[in-house]
Amino acid sequence: MENAWNFVWSRLFDGRTCMFYNYLVGDGADAATADLPEPELIRLQIPNPGGYGTGMEDCMLNAGLMTDAVAARYEATRDERMREYAAKIYRGMELDASVSPQKGFLPRGVSPADCQSHYIDTSRDQYTNWWYAAYRLYFSDLSDEAQRESIRRRLTAMAEKMEAEVIPENGWNFLREDGEIGVVGQMWGNVGPHEALRLPMLYLLTWKTTGDEHWREAYLRLRDEALAATLRFVPLSGASYVGLQLQYSVRLVYDLDGDPAVRESCLSFMRKMAEPYETMTVRQAERLATPEGEEWLRIPYTAWKTSRFRYAGCRGGKGYFIPEPSDFREDQAYYPLRAVGEGIAVAATCPGWTVADEALGALRRTAEHVDYEKHKTCAPIALIEAYWLARRAAVGLNHPG
Repeated sequence: MENAWNFVWSRLFDGRTCMFYNYLVGDGADAATADLPEPELIRLQIPNPGGYGTGMEDCMLNAGLMTDAVAARYEATRDERMREYAAKIYRGMELDASVSPQKGFLPRGVSPADCQSHYIDTSRDQYTNWWYAAYRLYFSDLSDEAQRESIRRRLTAMAEKMEAEVIPENGWNFLREDGEIGVVGQMWGNVGPHEALRLPMLYLLTWKTTGDEHWREAYLRLRDEALAATLRFVPLSGASYVGLQLQYSVRLVYDLDGDPAVRESCLSFMRKMAEPYETMTVRQAERLATPEGEEWLRIPYTAWKTSRFRYAGCRGGKGYFIPEPSDFREDQAYYPLRAVGEGIAVAATCPGWTVADEALGALRRTAEHVDYEKHKTCAPIALIEAYWLARRAAVGLNHPG
């Protein structure tokens, strides 16, 4: 796990933006960022307004997982070095949340070429992981008052954006930076069970960090309907990251909502999620242990400019060209490996849950199996999060109180 930790911090993290980028192109020291789109291309929204397929489209997702990992490592060990790691990640989160001229807009990532250029479309997922990372840092011993004040300001801006934009006239979507509806911005209305708590979790977190009763009222207006929808989610009915983001939102509500009935519903749901996702971890680890799986882990990444993109439609006057799956076979090195970690993270996020030995063994075998001198993706971030959450649970800190 230290090899995985060192790989992520030395190869994927860029100190200019304090962000973790998606994959390595080549073997150079700057392999995570050298082939990102230039600022001029980003300004033109090439290849698409979300930056899909470029290597800078999931920086805030990665920040969420790594903040959780750093916080759990500190909770399990009281290792004071984690304070600076947490500070580094938050510097990237703060940059991302402040770089846009549109208050409350959170890009997927920022170009290290000028520490400013970013794409105009983002997603519900990027916001969710930012909020969970903010929650983990704010309520931990790792944060200082300057960071907490920054978090309060950023959350308030995001909550105000959502309140103004997530309305029937916009189809319950928040808007892109240019004021148009994007691809993955629906926060209310006809959303899936795994998405129903995302908007309430923001309002709850903003209330609990700022003390502003306005956000308490906003949260309570949505809470019961959102929780009822969440409880209809069927485990493993989506990708592994769907389950983890859902578990994040439920855990945040469990920790911060003082209503005993709400907390009991959340705890029961998280317990229902834990075992199926542990089983998924074992299954994914077995896939990676095959000769085909070993080949997946060695697949190299290529620069986005050399890949084929297909037209996926037009939204708000902008064309979306996204990578052809056949050209992004590299994802075979990413999603199964990521799922091994995410399955355990789902289970270990549940209060009072101790991860089963079989799942821990699958995590250990997978982590040892990865050649970090040759691997190219950010998937080991999920392995690190899983490991430290499991370590925290093993010493009795993931309690239900």
